[in-house]
Amino acid sequence: MPAAPSPRQASVASWFDTEPAQALRELERKALEPVLASHPLNPWLWIAPTPAWLEDAALPGQGVRLHRSAGGYTGDVTCSLPLPFQTESLNAIVLQHVTARDAEQLIAECERVLMPGGRLWLSTLNPFSPFRSQWRRHGLLVRTPQRLRHTLERAGLACDDLAWLGPMWHSRAPERGSIAALRAACLFTAEKRTLALPGPTPLPVRRWHGTVAT
Repeated sequence: MPAAPSPRQASVASWFDTEPAQALRELERKALEPVLASHPLNPWLWIAPTPAWLEDAALPGQGVRLHRSAGGYTGDVTCSLPLPFQTESLNAIVLQHVTARDAEQLIAECERVLMPGGRLWLSTLNPFSPFRSQWRRHGLLVRTPQRLRHTLERAGLACDDLAWLGPMWHSRAPERGSIAALRAACLFTAEKRTLALPGPTPLPVRRWHGTVAT
């Protein structure tokens, strides 16, 4: 019989179904729709914090939808890390709100299963935003955007873009004059790139310094 989720895990899950989280979910969906539409997605993987975050995840082609559970992830399949996908078998991955607990291992797994040229979109709460007052008492452990960028790059994913999303203080529309880096969340766009093979090394040219006999 599986162990019951701890109160901390239940608290973490419950915040993502609150009104402020639902407003942020809608903002993320609107930000993701145009970029996903412009990129070939098949096959894809979408990992969300709760089932409610997958309700609007309508993507073309074939893919797998997962959300967090006490033992790992569940949805179209039930699994834990490592992910049950072959190496370089996915073309696109969406990760919504990775936790500090499994960020490094999960991102490394995403790099493994992404095809060369495949893309990953990763969203995270911003611990520097005044919006943190909405979630800090729910047991969430959030890494800074700077540390997540470092984790992505160390895993071998090149960060192409960083967009700041959401309000600064409450769950309503973003303040137009707000400082971008103080908004509620951010969205990374990263790509798996392969290094070009080095070209042939040119042969050294030896200069002749002798004299020519006449």
